[in-house]
Amino acid sequence: MREKRIAESADAVAHVAARHAEDVDTGARLPVEAIASLKEQGLLAATAPRELGGPALSVPELVSVAGRIARGCASTAMVWAMHQGQLACLCRHHGDAPALVELARSAVSEQWLIASVTSEPTTGSDIRRSVAALESVPGKAGTLALSKEATTVSYGAAADLLQITARRHAEARAGDQVLVGIPRGQATVEQKSGWSPLGMRGTSSPGFRITATVREGQVFGDPFSEISGATMVPLTHTLWAAVWFGLATEAVSRAVRISRRRAAGHHGGGAARAALGEARWRLASLEALLSDMSARTQHLLDEGTQPTAEQSVRTNSLKVAASETALEIAHLSLRVCGMAGYSEEGPFSVARLIRDLSSAPIMINNGQLLEATAQLTLMERQHRW
Repeated sequence: MREKRIAESADAVAHVAARHAEDVDTGARLPVEAIASLKEQGLLAATAPRELGGPALSVPELVSVAGRIARGCASTAMVWAMHQGQLACLCRHHGDAPALVELARSAVSEQWLIASVTSEPTTGSDIRRSVAALESVPGKAGTLALSKEATTVSYGAAADLLQITARRHAEARAGDQVLVGIPRGQATVEQKSGWSPLGMRGTSSPGFRITATVREGQVFGDPFSEISGATMVPLTHTLWAAVWFGLATEAVSRAVRISRRRAAGHHGGGAARAALGEARWRLASLEALLSDMSARTQHLLDEGTQPTAEQSVRTNSLKVAASETALEIAHLSLRVCGMAGYSEEGPFSVARLIRDLSSAPIMINNGQLLEATAQLTLMERQHRW
């Protein structure tokens, strides 16, 4: 019963998202209609625990939702997946601090959209280093000032809550980071760049300058490195992979449908069938990997501990494998669909799917993850290499 209810809610959002997906892509605008549907279905609070008023969806359930929504609109699914990672950080790491608990309760009850602000011009895609720092406000005990230049903030213009990384204080090293929860009304948010990318255009991720004055109670007690390792990275990478799997599934679905139509008319050659067969086995392989990692991520979250080197290797491997494999599947589906897939229009087009999936290998660049994985491999003690 629960499984059916979750599926129906996700499919309702996917239906709305699909109806507006072309306009969202063309205008590189936020999928506001689909976000409204997510709120209507209560899915913005999906990962929140019951004690905070949420439905407490498990990781496998979240993965299912992400894949279903992705088949309607990639950008909607990715916005939802990134938001869930941020909500989980708030719900799991508030440390019973009254201000943060209140933010968490408001985020759940009011279906807030939460954006992550981790990037900076001089740190590239390394979210474990910050230039921005919290600074005491003279004459105001317990009050801190923060100013941050962020190169990309996905759906930043629509976020109700910003979770921003910064150095603990002005003299702290770049890796001594904290996370700060700042409601939109408490911050000055100035867009600093445009947004017209190849794909995932509806995530609306330009750069922003954000300034705010906050109370000390809005600073998470756990260091950001611990929040990132225990919650943000494993959950977001798993949900990103689920989004990419959903897009790959949709690409194969279109390839199957055009192949069946050709077969009915006795058209189509062996090359297209071979490409379809390869796309299918790759999809099955990705599904198996995602299923395994969903269970492993759930176990890690249940334990509430920092991941071992082996667990981090598996999380990195999921992100790299899913991002590369899903894009390969989309290209194979294009070979099956031919010109009908190459076109931006029509029921067998995979053009937008390929454009959206092209972002996957560079969302936390795969090269960077492979370097980290090599280092982690040298640290593993579970294997006898």
